[in-house]
Amino acid sequence: MPTRGGTPGSADSDQLSRFVRDYLAAHDIKVRALARRAIDPETGFELQHGWINELAAGRVSRAPELWRLRALAAAMGARPRILAELAAAQWLGVQVAEVSRDDGKKIGVSIPENLPPEKVDEFIRIAEDIARQMGA
Repeated sequence: MPTRGGTPGSADSDQLSRFVRDYLAAHDIKVRALARRAIDPETGFELQHGWINELAAGRVSRAPELWRLRALAAAMGARPRILAELAAAQWLGVQVAEVSRDDGKKIGVSIPENLPPEKVDEFIRIAEDIARQMGA
């Protein structure tokens, strides 16, 4: 059974997992510390550190339930929509670009389905410019 979504073997098939790994490294925290904060604000359900560890390692075999994404977003101070877009990229093969803001935070931007491959870099550059100007 494949453990990743997207196009198997593609560099972009682990976007949510990579986002979590990058967050842990950038904030110099351990998975257990992140798990202690990972509580879904709507249901009160808590993420276990083992699941977060499996996600970060790219070993979660199916897209996370919405409550898991909300809990993870709460722990990371991120918008649930961003994590949902990254999950769609990882498990459904939807193309999402991570765009950096001036403050170092990243946001996810869905790449239009019919955009020619030669235009993707230009689209990402424009999205980054907009994010910087809007302070998004």
